[in-house]
Amino acid sequence: MRFKTKRDPLFTSLWTALILVANLVILWPLLLDPQVLSSGGLVGLIVPDVLVTALLGWLAIDISYVFKEEVLFVKGGMFRSKIRYEEITQITRHPNLWVGYRLISSRDAIEIHYRTGALGSVVVSPADQERFIEELIRRNNSIQIVDRS
Repeated sequence: MRFKTKRDPLFTSLWTALILVANLVILWPLLLDPQVLSSGGLVGLIVPDVLVTALLGWLAIDISYVFKEEVLFVKGGMFRSKIRYEEITQITRHPNLWVGYRLISSRDAIEIHYRTGALGSVVVSPADQERFIEELIRRNNSIQIVDRS
């Protein structure tokens, strides 16, 4: 079962601004010195620009949460985590969004705490949060729910 991420206008705006700033920084030499085009420096600017834009776009667009037989597969761009259901100890509603490991695109998120994670938890923002939590509890009924409002 696959859950898509919830999309929030704030996060969409932040990612768009980040991509624009990255493009501006990389392409700044073109604005300062149009001679860069004639000296063959265009490839040295365009290739990194395309790579950075593609990477940031991939990170922002390719976010999903997949329930597999034994694990919850959390994926965001190149970042992937396999969380065994029996390792999940707690779900926190309304977590701190600005620190930690998070694969989100919305402020309406939950934090999944698990024993084997390097950081101990991951913040996710499934579009159908209640159904997502119900599915986690169905697979591990010892999960505690904490509401941090």
